[in-house]
Amino acid sequence: MQETATTKVSRYRRQPDAGLSRMEILEGAARSFQERGFAGTSIDDVAARIRSTKGRIYHHYSSKAELFFDVYRAGMEMNVAAIEPCLSAPGPADQRLHAMLRAHVRSMIETQAFQRVVWEGVEMLRQNALPEPEHAQLGELAELRHAYAERFRLVMEAARAEGFLAFQHSSIALNTAFMAVNGPVFWYRPREGQSAEEIEKIVDECALYAMRALGWTKDREVYADAEGQ
Repeated sequence: MQETATTKVSRYRRQPDAGLSRMEILEGAARSFQERGFAGTSIDDVAARIRSTKGRIYHHYSSKAELFFDVYRAGMEMNVAAIEPCLSAPGPADQRLHAMLRAHVRSMIETQAFQRVVWEGVEMLRQNALPEPEHAQLGELAELRHAYAERFRLVMEAARAEGFLAFQHSSIALNTAFMAVNGPVFWYRPREGQSAEEIEKIVDECALYAMRALGWTKDREVYADAEGQ
């Protein structure tokens, strides 16, 4: 079988000794891509950021595109890990969805550099910015986003069936909700001394806007006290 970028990265993940080294590279790459974009970032930039050599990076990745794809993949895996506990939580579907949206916002904040790479990858796919086979690999990565969104859609529809949400078209409703919870990827900036409580307020607000966009019938009941303060 022909080895692709996907199978190569999977092979590295099965090597415990390379785990920390790989994540160090990914974190440095994510911040470099976040600051300069794909076109403006070089392997030299990433190596300088992690105070290493190009050879160390090329030990894992054969090209900048392959490194970019793995940062994208890691960002999506972080999102899935964040919402996974919410999927099996007990209680009504709207509570599960609310928890998923909050977890998603928190992931957007805590892993912002990775999520900016995901969004740049989305735009690059739309603009057909890479040659084959890189464009095809971006298309494969897009399937990770579709599968992730499908988790939300299923819980949304369950909540609507239980009478907690009021929307007509699930795809339109889901895209609208994601506009609210994806916002911190673009506008959030950490402040010195910012407390965990302040971050949770951002999480709560973004998730509330998303639930309202879905016609959440418990909105006023749950947030009446908070809004009256």
